[in-house]
Amino acid sequence: MREQSIPVSKYTIFTQLGKDPKDYPNSGSMPAVQVALKLLARGKHVKAKDVMSFVVCGNSEGKSDNAAKNAFPMDEVLNPESGLLPDIDHYLHKQILPPVERLCAPISGTNVTLLAECLGLDTSKYRVQSSSGNTTSNDPEIHPLESQIPSHIRFKDCEALSLLCLRCKHRFQYRGLAPQSEDEPLLPSALVTNTGLSCPRSECGAPLSTLALTSQLESALRAHTSRYYSAWLVCDEATCGNRTRQMSVYGHRCLGPRGLAHGCAGKMRFEYSEKGLYNQLLFLQGLFDTDKSVEALSRGEEGEKLRIVAEMNRERWEVCRGVVRGYLDRSGWGWVSMEGVFGFALKGLV
Repeated sequence: MREQSIPVSKYTIFTQLGKDPKDYPNSGSMPAVQVALKLLARGKHVKAKDVMSFVVCGNSEGKSDNAAKNAFPMDEVLNPESGLLPDIDHYLHKQILPPVERLCAPISGTNVTLLAECLGLDTSKYRVQSSSGNTTSNDPEIHPLESQIPSHIRFKDCEALSLLCLRCKHRFQYRGLAPQSEDEPLLPSALVTNTGLSCPRSECGAPLSTLALTSQLESALRAHTSRYYSAWLVCDEATCGNRTRQMSVYGHRCLGPRGLAHGCAGKMRFEYSEKGLYNQLLFLQGLFDTDKSVEALSRGEEGEKLRIVAEMNRERWEVCRGVVRGYLDRSGWGWVSMEGVFGFALKGLV
């Protein structure tokens, strides 16, 4: 006996025949045509323009030929003695997942594998677009933890802290006490002194007060935050170069050079993403991390001098770290709101 709790009507598919059922050359993979042929074998008259109502039953294993063979007319499925049950996986794969994927396409971080997993489907049947956008793989990409990535790789796209000497108006950059990579030279000794950062020009050398340093750091943080919220989108196709602040109704699809949704196969990406802003904040915070800088310094004579300088500026740099920490605490990238994830369950307990 078929389970009466399954609403068969929800699984009914209606398809109109474009021509006579016997005129289809590839009828083996078309469920509607297979149903029409079954009705013809039972002596019923079926012609072009007729609408076939059928349900895919059994287990098609994701194959179109099996789905076509397992398609049965509604009257046969509704017969309690037939024992036919709808193929739930087939409807999830073919009827539910495609529209859900299109609806979730504008949401950053989603892909077909993640959606299939949420629906309880076999994710090995889907291909996930790799980070390059050109190659595909059968399994989702496995990325290392961000904290395990070397700093010179993780922060390679981050901008240095640009500072202005208030005396001579010379602008210079500060990328931290320790070099980010082995190829990067040590910091000039004239830039960091026992009294903090100073103008690197030999004819000036004016120190930068803690107030001036934190003010310029605050200005840089606001500039990066403003750049993120401006939400510029760029096309990942090198030959296109489309840059806009308008999101297409086609999701991530590029509208092309004329804005007609053709002429370019690229996808629109945020020019400054949430991850980019978070890494930039971490980079700026690391510039004033005394313990991290001391640990990364070499054991040579110059490294020992910089260690002493770092310890002399520990209290001053802790103030700067606190400025950046205030922005990191308000960032939603580095933490998960458990109340937002499980809030629906808590409402039922109240």
